[in-house]
Amino acid sequence: MTGIDSLGTFIIAAAIVIITPGIDTIMVLTRSISLGKKAGLYSALGVSLGLIIHTLAATFGLSLILAQSAFAFSLVKYLGAAYLFYLGYKSLTAKTNQTEIKSIEVKNTANKKLFLTALLSDVLNPKIAIFFLAFLPQFIKTSEINNPIPYLLLGFIIFIIALIWCSFLALMGSNVATLFNKNKNAESRLNKMTGIVFILLGLKIAFTKR
Repeated sequence: MTGIDSLGTFIIAAAIVIITPGIDTIMVLTRSISLGKKAGLYSALGVSLGLIIHTLAATFGLSLILAQSAFAFSLVKYLGAAYLFYLGYKSLTAKTNQTEIKSIEVKNTANKKLFLTALLSDVLNPKIAIFFLAFLPQFIKTSEINNPIPYLLLGFIIFIIALIWCSFLALMGSNVATLFNKNKNAESRLNKMTGIVFILLGLKIAFTKR
């Protein structure tokens, strides 16, 4: 009825892909460790919703453009890399604040920004777009390959798996955040480490080939 073939196999495969460490998991972990549980959860929601956008792109052919056009692929790739470089620079130059002050700022002004930056970091990763284009059709019946419904259902399943996993990572990382936030030197070192990680991930995207 849904046009999906081998749903159980798809769920297992999707879970393995999601759990495999990548840019999304690193972003959620580093933010939950450096900024706390709420920051990690907002980032988890951002990267997970990014997968919905990739699903829509695969469903309606936008990913096919990235797969076939070297210019489009390079444009998205370098935008994504530049964005990660920017996040890395911000982390490297971030000033250490007292925990209470930082918590208030995160609560009042930064939640939306954390969500949007996580969303953009996922959306601007062309490799995910190409992966969705290749991965989803394998679990759709041949007779339904041009029907958007199966693609959307599979994308929603991936979104749920990613949200559960990334939320778990955010909660785990927030336990470490409590220890770091008690030590200004540790917090400063973590900011620098986070910045370096984002820059390295940016370089990885920049040198990604189609």
